[in-house]
Amino acid sequence: MKKLIALLLLTLLSNQLKAQNSEDSIITSLNQSYKLTEYDKPSIQIRFNNDTIVVAGYLEDLSNSKPRHQKKTNVIYKTSNGGLNWKQIKFNGDAWIYDAFHKNDGKIWMGGSDNYIHYSNDFGETWSKKPKPFNPVNRVLSIFMVDSLTGIAGGLSNGLAITEDNWNTSKQIETPIDQSKFKILNPSARDRIDNIAIVDSIILINQNDYIFYTKKDSINWTKFNIPVAGFSVNQEKSEITLQSRNGKIFILDKKLNLIKERQEDYLWETIKSDSIKLNLQPFFESEINSISVTSTKWLFDKQVHMGAIYKSDIQKGKILDKKGALIFKAKGFEKKNLEISKNNIQTLLQNKKLKVKLTELSKYLGFTTNDLKDYETLVEGIKKERLEKENWGGNFTSQIELTNPEFRDFKNQNSYLKQNYISSVFNQVYLPFLLGQEEIDFIELRIQNNNGNEIVIDNKKAEFYSLPWTITYDNKSMDTYNPKISELVRSMLPTEFNNYEKLLGGELIFKLIEEEIIDNLEYKNGY
Repeated sequence: MKKLIALLLLTLLSNQLKAQNSEDSIITSLNQSYKLTEYDKPSIQIRFNNDTIVVAGYLEDLSNSKPRHQKKTNVIYKTSNGGLNWKQIKFNGDAWIYDAFHKNDGKIWMGGSDNYIHYSNDFGETWSKKPKPFNPVNRVLSIFMVDSLTGIAGGLSNGLAITEDNWNTSKQIETPIDQSKFKILNPSARDRIDNIAIVDSIILINQNDYIFYTKKDSINWTKFNIPVAGFSVNQEKSEITLQSRNGKIFILDKKLNLIKERQEDYLWETIKSDSIKLNLQPFFESEINSISVTSTKWLFDKQVHMGAIYKSDIQKGKILDKKGALIFKAKGFEKKNLEISKNNIQTLLQNKKLKVKLTELSKYLGFTTNDLKDYETLVEGIKKERLEKENWGGNFTSQIELTNPEFRDFKNQNSYLKQNYISSVFNQVYLPFLLGQEEIDFIELRIQNNNGNEIVIDNKKAEFYSLPWTITYDNKSMDTYNPKISELVRSMLPTEFNNYEKLLGGELIFKLIEEEIIDNLEYKNGY
């Protein structure tokens, strides 16, 4: 489940920590002046400077003694001294404010659930209500203003409008969905417009995580030639920043020419190799007596309020020695004659190269025929999944198209088996704050000798290809990225055994090829 949460970034706060702390302290000070209820959502902070701050969102008129369901107006809050004192301001609206845009000269535009744009030109002291910008009527989800007159607004349900007179009038323009640039279920909430901007003669849009641009005077929504997950605009410099894949950033000018590209660092601390090395020689002074395997898989049980419950499916097996030949035996499975011997296991675990660091994995990593077959199966599954997603608009512009020839040239391992790719792939899904979670799928191997001593090998920390493995002996644990252990365990288990797929390299191959493609991305101006 770490991988399912890989885009929930722990230190997304790393570059935003000070701002977040400041935002939290502002809400804390607001609560001290006005006792907000559980229904109040102070979700938007409009900051002119450290002193002048306006807070909006879904906020009740607490000065009104009427029951909540009878209140017809909402409010905003303003401080002029950094949160020491606050006042409540009515903006003549009955709305949950979804978005706001402001200029440093005191102008504010807000939009939300009542379909109007609310406007102030005096730092939020007084407000006027502009005509509803969308036809048909739509909730206002996003706002962007070029100057005091020219701006664009996006709706919760596919509305898109532009103004040249500060929303006294507006002109409806087609969206990417209107132009059939991607499919979407109808009805669906996936036509919302979360982000929009105008830079000179270019309009940019994020609709359902599809990033498009068009010329303002001739609406024809176009994808960028690179995968794009998001964008931001620096109005002062007239620059556009495109967030691509795996931290790759492209900065463009107002004509979409490439100014520069850069690679962002990881948002969390990268994987560090421990200095622990295990001496397993004393264990093998006594012969291996027994080997057992436990594989735990967590399966969905039932949906509960605000979450889900999973139940464990545990399979156990033993490796028996029959006159020197090893046999795998488990309930519900046919006996499997193994091609390995106890001597093979001992040789691997006594090898001086048993501990392999992530930073040196390229020296040891190679993929077998089974890994390559697993890759082909994985790609076919991704193709099928993407076809299904097209029905509801789920193939976003951040993905890399499977038509890329690199995905077909997967047998050329020399091209993508590079240490910088390997380190990048593992670090991208490494979420240290999740390492202690309980519900993880894993395989555990226990090897006992005649003296009752035990070596435990598990992949509870695994990212790809069951790497890394954790080896525990004599109360000490060592992590290793040695792929020979994955191959060893795979040689023991039936293909239908729980978590057998974790012992295959298909997903790792796919991620490495993606990394190669991203590394070689070249932005081309389609303007």
